[in-house]
Amino acid sequence: MSTFNLSTYLKSRKAEFLADNGEGWTVVMGNEAGDLDSLASALGYAWMRSNTSGKAIAYITTPREDFGLRAENLHALGLAGIDHPFEELYCSGDPIPSQVSQFALVDHNVLDIKYASPTARVVAVIDHHEDEGQYKDTSTTDPRIVEPAGSCSSLVTRLYQSSSNLSIPPEMSTLLLSAILIDTHGLKEGGKALDVDREAAAFLIPNSLLAHKEEISASSDIQTIIHLPSVQSLSTTLREEKLSVSHLSTRDLLRRDYKEYAFSRPASEDATQSFNTMRVGLATVPRRLSAFFTSSSYPIKEIQDWFDERDLSVLGILTTFRSTKGKGREQLWIVKADEGIAEKLLQGLESSEELKLIRLDFPKFVGNADMADESEDDDAEVTADEARFGDSFVARAYEQGNAKATRKQTAPILRRLMEGL
Repeated sequence: MSTFNLSTYLKSRKAEFLADNGEGWTVVMGNEAGDLDSLASALGYAWMRSNTSGKAIAYITTPREDFGLRAENLHALGLAGIDHPFEELYCSGDPIPSQVSQFALVDHNVLDIKYASPTARVVAVIDHHEDEGQYKDTSTTDPRIVEPAGSCSSLVTRLYQSSSNLSIPPEMSTLLLSAILIDTHGLKEGGKALDVDREAAAFLIPNSLLAHKEEISASSDIQTIIHLPSVQSLSTTLREEKLSVSHLSTRDLLRRDYKEYAFSRPASEDATQSFNTMRVGLATVPRRLSAFFTSSSYPIKEIQDWFDERDLSVLGILTTFRSTKGKGREQLWIVKADEGIAEKLLQGLESSEELKLIRLDFPKFVGNADMADESEDDDAEVTADEARFGDSFVARAYEQGNAKATRKQTAPILRRLMEGL
């Protein structure tokens, strides 16, 4: 039996990295939302790169105070033996040593401006989002993998599959498998899972800690492996952990699964060199809007406070929920009125054939106690009146006709609209 211990390994790597002041190391980072896929992809690729291409460390983009917002992440880390993540992981909020200059991007494909510098180089990209077309010189960025997959962890796993001389620790297999299962809803047929996801899962399961619970052979066919009771049980548990958010406040729900984008606009119509930066946030919330507006006593104030805290011009709240009718999604868009972009932006979103947005009428109350009972089977409308946001904001809520479109599809639509304003 292997004596490898992932927790001990991560602690020692973190200590070595800081002792070296980051010199000669590659920092592997996921996207700022910090979901399980980003976390697992960063850890998985950092371990592989350390064993094939030199010193590397995963940088977990979740701030320490936000770790408790994602129960599914803590559960998966616990399965992998990582019980004290602040000690074992290099996290957002930890110092970035001055000598760090090499970055590998997983689960996104553009380096955040906060890490950019004259010496910063992106040496690898592994992602399943829309390709933004940067770092295409494979002599300096290798690998550069940007292609469809249900989970970025599947693309990382494929690198292990193609490396015959490198074995993968059971703890790492379990972590990558957990990310794949939660991103593909248990590899559900007709869902987000592609062949690369099913093949990755079939490779990981016999090498994971689940293999100790059942007789699992790597020679078994893919369908047999992915439908094992232990695999489906893990998928169910992870999903339940992910949806356990009823105790979170409005602010917690906004920052739990959040991404931010910056766009430049001319300062005036005739400006050629002067630009203003507009920040746009997208928060994914696993509750319908009617329940979201009962998450705090003063939800609109908390939303407005979030605007101020993040210095936003636009905030999109993308909800996802399940009812007797199946999967449902809604969107709430809030735009600062003085930016002069609200109508054009909202009309662009409303005309999207991919999103198929249907305008919702806001009731005339907020936080009614009767709405606190979150019945996902009710056709409850959004519990907020547009006027409640005040004259400083333009707010509109929508039912999303295409329930399959996630933030991965909404973000590129938003980007094209913002760049065209």
